[in-house]
Amino acid sequence: MAGKHRSLGMTVLGSGSRGNALVLHADDFAVLVDAGFSDRELARRMQAAGVECGSVRAVVISHEHSDHVKGLRAFASKRGLAIYANRATAEVLRHRDSRIGPMTIFASGNPFSVGPFQIHPFSIPHDAIDPVGFLVQVDAYRIGIATDLGHASHLVTYQLRGCDALVLESNHDVTMLGNSTRPWSLKQRILSRHGHLSNAAAMDLLRATVDGRTRHVVIAHASEECNCYELLSRTVEDCLGALGRTDISVHIARQDNPLPTVWLP
Repeated sequence: MAGKHRSLGMTVLGSGSRGNALVLHADDFAVLVDAGFSDRELARRMQAAGVECGSVRAVVISHEHSDHVKGLRAFASKRGLAIYANRATAEVLRHRDSRIGPMTIFASGNPFSVGPFQIHPFSIPHDAIDPVGFLVQVDAYRIGIATDLGHASHLVTYQLRGCDALVLESNHDVTMLGNSTRPWSLKQRILSRHGHLSNAAAMDLLRATVDGRTRHVVIAHASEECNCYELLSRTVEDCLGALGRTDISVHIARQDNPLPTVWLP
């Protein structure tokens, strides 16, 4: 591959409170980031998106919440896939299901390699045991992923700068959340500094991380009850328009269907 740049692709299979998963592709090698749908549903969504299941060689886990690991054991064991998680997350997963296969441990803050992917996990503020976001690089291309966080820490903002594509959480509209029928305790959890980003907070993070090399923005983990895909699309486009960056492609991840694959360059 000397002198040749590989294309880096990303397929969001679905994102929201009922399940999250995305596939990263480089040549014929793919990695699944989180496995928040059943084995059958992951396979169905891959087929619908034109992703070959056999190209997936590993699963990388951001944290242990069920909407990110629901299909992990079945999907990985059926295909003999390597599972990557940090130590605290792996211990929770093993305690929850002793049948889960071997896991390769990474340390938050320390980059590791999976095939052609260089993956740098970084700590994020969320109410899980040791949650992480990911900066993923293949050759010159970089994708930043941060889909569950209560606020954008300095570390998160720093790690997400300089990316060709960003996958950012924009979970809820504060007014819609306040008017929802959700219990007060759940509203407080979502609004906390270890909960989920509001649309306004997500736009603050977007403004802080978009730079000259940004080409794609994927908005993820939108609440079906307390957000609206059309509202999100307008909000992001207004934000980028104010930055003079109408050249950036905006993709709103859905809960029920995969997005078309985004390719870099």
